[in-house]
Amino acid sequence: MTDSPEARKAQLGAQYSALAPGYDPVGSFARFGHLLVDAVGVESGQRVLDVASGRGAVLFPAAERVGPDGHAEGIELAEGMVRATSAEAEQRGIRAWVRVMDAEQLDFPDASFDRVLCGFGIMFFPDQLRGLREMRRVLRPGGRVGLSTWKEHQVQDLLLVIQDLGLGPPHRSTSVDEADVLAGLLIGAGFIGARVVAETLPLHYPDLDTYWRVARGSGVRGLIDALDAAQAARVRAALAERLERYRRPAGYHVPATALFGTASR
Repeated sequence: MTDSPEARKAQLGAQYSALAPGYDPVGSFARFGHLLVDAVGVESGQRVLDVASGRGAVLFPAAERVGPDGHAEGIELAEGMVRATSAEAEQRGIRAWVRVMDAEQLDFPDASFDRVLCGFGIMFFPDQLRGLREMRRVLRPGGRVGLSTWKEHQVQDLLLVIQDLGLGPPHRSTSVDEADVLAGLLIGAGFIGARVVAETLPLHYPDLDTYWRVARGSGVRGLIDALDAAQAARVRAALAERLERYRRPAGYHVPATALFGTASR
C-alpha cells in the first residue's frame, strides 16, 4: 500500500466497497456495536454521529436508542458500504442516514452532536489524532466520544496460522490494541476523562466454512485471496486444528476481545 494518505484512503474505500455485500455475516460487529452504544451512553433525543459506519453495526443500535426525537447519522469512506447500509436501513425501517465522507475532514459545523462513535475504524486513519480532533470539534461541550478497537481480532487464529506457515506478512499490531495507547490518543486529541475497558465475547461459528466466510468478509480478505489452492488447503487444515480448542456441540465459540475507549469534550 502506498504511503500517500489520499491513495491509502482510496484503496481502503475500494477494498471495503468490495466487501460490503458479504460483510459481517454472523453479526459479530453488531454485537460489539451494541456494547459501544452502551459504553458511551447514547440517550433518547440525542444527535449522534457514527464515524466509519461500515454496515451499521454501531449506527443502527444508536438510531434505535435516540428514537424518533433524536438524529443518528453515519459517515463512511467506502461508497459500497454507504449504498448497502442505506438500503438496509430503509428495508428495516431504521431512521438513520449515512453518506460518503472523510473522517479526517468532517463536513459538519462545530458542536453539532451529543455523541460521536467510531467502531473498529480509528486504526485505519492515516492521521489518527487529526481524526479524533475532528470528532472533538463536532461534539458539543460536555458531549462524549466512544471508540472501539481490536485487542484480539475476531479471526486472530487465522492471522496467526498464516503467519506461522510463512504465507503472509507478520501479523502487525493495529497500533491501538493496548489500553494505554488508546487512552493516550484520546487525551492527545484534547478529550478529558478518558477511560478504556476491555470486553470479550465468544463469537459463534457453526463450522470451519462459516469462519472462513467471515474472514473473507473482513479486512483480511486480501491475505486469503493471495493464497493459491494448495496454500489455502494448508491454511484451512492448520486452522481446523487450531480451532479445536474452541469446539462445542454447536460449533466453534471463539473469543474476541475489543477495547472500548470513552471520553468527554
